[in-house]
Amino acid sequence: MAINKISFGTSQPTVFSRMKFTFLILCFTLCFILFLLYSNTTINWKTLHSLLANNFLLISYPSLNFTFNYTDNIIQKSLNEKNFSSIEHRRFAIFACSIHSKTHAYSFYTPITSASWKRVGYETIVVFVGDFTIPNVLTSRLNLTRKYLKHVGAYIIDIQCNSSYAIKLSQLVRVFSGFLPDTIVRDNDDILTGDSDLMPLKTSEYQPTKGTDGFIFNAFCCGSFRRRGRSYRMFPMGHIYLKKKVWRAIVMESKQRSELLINATDQIGYLLSENASLSFDTISLYARHEFQQVYDSNMAKGDAAWYMDQVLCSMLLTDYREQHKDLKIHERGRAARLDRANSIAYWNRDTFNQFGDAHLIHDTILQEQNWKIFNKLLRSLFNVSLVNTFNDYYKQYMIVDKKL
Repeated sequence: MAINKISFGTSQPTVFSRMKFTFLILCFTLCFILFLLYSNTTINWKTLHSLLANNFLLISYPSLNFTFNYTDNIIQKSLNEKNFSSIEHRRFAIFACSIHSKTHAYSFYTPITSASWKRVGYETIVVFVGDFTIPNVLTSRLNLTRKYLKHVGAYIIDIQCNSSYAIKLSQLVRVFSGFLPDTIVRDNDDILTGDSDLMPLKTSEYQPTKGTDGFIFNAFCCGSFRRRGRSYRMFPMGHIYLKKKVWRAIVMESKQRSELLINATDQIGYLLSENASLSFDTISLYARHEFQQVYDSNMAKGDAAWYMDQVLCSMLLTDYREQHKDLKIHERGRAARLDRANSIAYWNRDTFNQFGDAHLIHDTILQEQNWKIFNKLLRSLFNVSLVNTFNDYYKQYMIVDKKL
């Protein structure tokens, strides 16, 4: 027994030395493999690390009147991309709705529209606008919608304003997409404006034209208007596709900003800077300067205030293009539209291949029979699991309504 103890004791340093040597060899081998991967792959490791670090993260800036959420499936969403290089250069669709709207469809559709944009290669930013200081203003239905938005991987931004400005601000906010936080959108990322009730169907309709800097969808739809002593062509907001830095530049280099700078105080100067936040104060400064009393008046569908977003965007973009002749914007038409102007019977079909997009039916879609018909469109776009998710969402939405 004594010999065994001596033998064990004398061999222990040798065993530990071998284990240490083996461990070092494994470490060097792993480092070498990682070096090869790092130097050859197209994955942006810094960005991937940022995604991992920010998972489950909620960031809010109450003083700047907005909040945004990193959704709980952002990593899985990013890793599911067919091309990892898309993490390097991303596309976003942005649309907004008022939390005070009497038309439930605008907010109800947001998770479905978000999933539709993801299907054609876009991440989604959904902006909720209104007076969040009102007790219980986020109803059970709105909270349910926001829950499902997170489920489908959308970013959520809240912008505080008086309820009387909520609808007009929900339209105008898209013009100021260049001021979205860098933590969501980088300067070289592309941003496309949209509507919560306008669903993309045909992927090819939303691909940028090679050799261009953006596109205007259905660019020839809306005629022209006169303002500031000249004629402008009216571009529709539902969709304009530009890089974030261009969205910001059309505001920063605008005639409106130059005029506002003349007598600007320090506070106004900040709102006119490129570091300004996406807020009611920033947007109102430009809109009130351009439209004066129209901006602060009551707004009804179809009146002068209703088209402020399209008028302002058309002016800013036209003026900027005249200053930057090298900016190439493809002006395109659009494919056939599945429109809410048609009766629900027109939507009751088995194929939707002929349509480029769908302008969604408003609150009558919540009627059970109409929802069943709408399911045909959902099944043509999404897998069974996601269709089931949206059917669960609809059922919960209707149950919540009965509890109100």
